[in-house]
Amino acid sequence: MNKNTTYIVVAVLVVVIVVGVAGYYLLANQGEQPSPTPTPPPAVPVSEATSIQFVVNETTTATGDLVVYEFACKDLNGATEVIRVDMDLGDAGSFSYIIDTGEQKSWMMMESEWYDSNFEEDCVTYGTLFHDFVDKLIAEGDDTTDVSYSTDDASYVITCIATNPELDESLFTTD
Repeated sequence: MNKNTTYIVVAVLVVVIVVGVAGYYLLANQGEQPSPTPTPPPAVPVSEATSIQFVVNETTTATGDLVVYEFACKDLNGATEVIRVDMDLGDAGSFSYIIDTGEQKSWMMMESEWYDSNFEEDCVTYGTLFHDFVDKLIAEGDDTTDVSYSTDDASYVITCIATNPELDESLFTTD
């Protein structure tokens, strides 16, 4: 075989391969264009959310002690708002609170057992703390971007922010 014949054979083989791959692609997709990956919808602003979930790491300035709060809330700012806070206090243990403003009741979990708690005190202590963090999120951009700030007493990092998440009802029950 001479050089020109070799070039022609190689060119024909390339064309056959390209046509074969294109034909396979069209048959496999039945002529349809592949659909693009859907873009997730933008997050709802914190100020417009009806439910929210986030984590706060609080580090005490004087001692360096870390407290991790995990908050979840349904019916945010509504008449039947329910807040759950799970706190990890390190060596001091873990505690959970559920504050139900519709029922005007609250519960505390210690050592895997739920107990009735003092609604008024829990609203002042944990309800106010929760709403202070929500207000900070709104003031710092009203979105789901992580927020870091410090006071004279502690530094805070608010992270894992989700607006209008689907919250499992088991988060808000003591069963």
